[in-house]
Amino acid sequence: MSITEFLFVILFVSAFGLSVPAQTIKTNNPSKSGNQSQPREDELARHLTAAETYQLSGDLPNAVVENRAIVSLALQRTANLTLKEGQPQRAIKLFNDSLAINDDVQTRMNLAVAYMRSAEIDKAIGEAQNALKIDAKNIQAHYLLGRLFYTKGDYAAALPELESTIISAPDFDSAYALSVTYLNLKQPDRAKLLFEEMLTALKGNKNGLHVLFGRAYEETGYYAEAEREFKLELAINPKTPKAHFFIGYIILQHGGSERLSEAGKEFEQELQISPQDFYANFFRGVVASSESEHPKAIGYLQKAVSIKPQIGEAYLFLGQSQIEIGDTTEAEKNLRRAIELSPNADKKNFQLRRAHFLLGRLLIKSGRKDEGEKELAKAREIQGQMLATARDEVSKILNQVIGEDKTVENQKSTNEIEKQLKAEQVALTPQETVEIKKLRAQLSEILAQAYHNLGVIAAQQTDTEEALAKFAAAAEWKPDFPGLDRNWGIVSFRANQFDKAVAPLARHTKTHPEDALARRMLGVSYYLTKNYKQAVETLKPIEKNLTQDAELAYFYGISLVSLDRQSEAAIVFTRLADQNPKSAQARFYAGQGLALVGDYERAVKEFRHVAALDASVSQAHYNAGQSLIRLNRLDEAEKEFRQELLVNPSDELSKYSVAYTLLERKINTDEAISLLREAIAARSDYADARYQLGKTLIEKGDVGEAIEHLETAARSDPKKDYIHYQLSIAYRRASRIADADRELKIFRELKEANRREKPSGMGNKANVP
Repeated sequence: MSITEFLFVILFVSAFGLSVPAQTIKTNNPSKSGNQSQPREDELARHLTAAETYQLSGDLPNAVVENRAIVSLALQRTANLTLKEGQPQRAIKLFNDSLAINDDVQTRMNLAVAYMRSAEIDKAIGEAQNALKIDAKNIQAHYLLGRLFYTKGDYAAALPELESTIISAPDFDSAYALSVTYLNLKQPDRAKLLFEEMLTALKGNKNGLHVLFGRAYEETGYYAEAEREFKLELAINPKTPKAHFFIGYIILQHGGSERLSEAGKEFEQELQISPQDFYANFFRGVVASSESEHPKAIGYLQKAVSIKPQIGEAYLFLGQSQIEIGDTTEAEKNLRRAIELSPNADKKNFQLRRAHFLLGRLLIKSGRKDEGEKELAKAREIQGQMLATARDEVSKILNQVIGEDKTVENQKSTNEIEKQLKAEQVALTPQETVEIKKLRAQLSEILAQAYHNLGVIAAQQTDTEEALAKFAAAAEWKPDFPGLDRNWGIVSFRANQFDKAVAPLARHTKTHPEDALARRMLGVSYYLTKNYKQAVETLKPIEKNLTQDAELAYFYGISLVSLDRQSEAAIVFTRLADQNPKSAQARFYAGQGLALVGDYERAVKEFRHVAALDASVSQAHYNAGQSLIRLNRLDEAEKEFRQELLVNPSDELSKYSVAYTLLERKINTDEAISLLREAIAARSDYADARYQLGKTLIEKGDVGEAIEHLETAARSDPKKDYIHYQLSIAYRRASRIADADRELKIFRELKEANRREKPSGMGNKANVP
């Protein structure tokens, strides 16, 4: 690694605080890390210990504060690891998540670096400025902001930041950046003075420094000064790589034709040091070609092509020299290769224009006029978009060569180096990769634990939504964190968010099949989300014990019914009743289930037992009456409904049901109408009551009022086919034939659809129309 590359790597990793801590965090007892040289590491350990202490003592407010601090710190460190792995976008999110908890200077600076790595330079500048808003005297933040302005090319803005850094904390990196800034602002005397101070201040090996200074001069247009610096380097060490090359390059580009041979000698001297150097071979070939030494040029250029076969300019100059010696076959091949390697999207590409031009002339000369004219036309098209002399064109092509390679050391301007540091990631060693993986796993567990703790505390404080959000956050970091799925599922269940409870409870039950509470909640959640198959599969292992939990047994039985497994369901409901003879609730559930599977006789028996065990139980007589209706024992049903009204006089369902039994037996019609009106008064959208009233009014000849009730019933419950049928009759009686036909059509469509639906349970208070 050259001194230039070394200095910039140190700048980026050290000055910006992105080093990976060598001391890992132990989640079981992080305070024993024993590494006093890492205060931020100790800071996390202190927060972990404090959080545990506060939680054990029941001091929840302080426990929240400590766990939030843990999350913020752990997110910062994870973001730093992520950035080191070359994932700036992910790091940006993590830094922002940390800042949402705790806004501090270091995180703002790291976020700025992440934005720079993501090539979002303006956002990076904004974050560096935000850091200075927090701490206006922070030297690192001033330095970072200066480097970001420097990278952007805004040297006027970079100048005061870099100068303040030099005054407060002078070092080599900031001094070099400031020197180049002076050069870009056309203040070479200041730059020269600073370079000299850097040489004086730097102790030990100074090899390569004059090359670094020379490149700074060369890229900012001070060619004489650049040549001087490269020669000073050679005076110190005649074998310094690239020094001869850059002297030759400056002479070639800016020295005029009279110095061509001098440039060639410099490239030759570079080749004595680095014979496999592509650039020295290439430019030595260019010089030979310019001096019409084409056989020599071909030798150097062929060597260059063999070293870097993807550089198109080498093929261009090689083809040009081959034309000059009459080797048209090889020349055509190499010119076409130059065209292939040119960025065709760039319509101002000098290499592409020149290659088309040379190839066109070659083809015409060899008798292939049509092909040649096409190539010349392409060259003219590109030429029309450019204003450049032949000399300018060659110079531009040579500059392209210098800018193409992304890995050659000391071949790029400092701006290009900054761009490379911004956009590329230094490859990690295997040992670093292992260490980062280990650190990431430990930080992930710390984050999961802190988020889980925050979720538990929120649940204890009845902040359900906050608790669920924190459990979800914990799962992002360590889905299998102990206790997470159980707590997540239980809190979701108790918040009646059964759809959200299913996944965590299912995972927990799979790994902890013995957890009866979690299994119960999972089974109920499946039932309430209408996943009856999974409800049955979840509760099947504890089927024999279900009679101890009447509601759970009921849900299990109903799920079986929904899966058309009525015989199994009947066994469950019968067992529930038989094993709980003195439990009104159990026998009530059993009665509902038995009615649902069609065993109305046993259902009536169960509901009557419920009423005998506890006369105050609502709906026992009502459900008995419903079962008796299905057994066509309407007089007994009437008595049950009237008994229900003694328990609950305002029950509109029982009033409706008494009216129904009277109307079906064609007795006491006036009382039935009165009861229906009372039911409707209690509940205006009671569709079945309005249906029965409308039907009765039709029979009494009051078609107008009948239509009003039937229309309201159809709006209240449009899926009940029989309402539409009765409404069609009323319309026809009123001579509204089109309306009658429409309702009859709706009736037929609904009848077919309803035939495919399962009947609802009596627990839903369904009524017989």
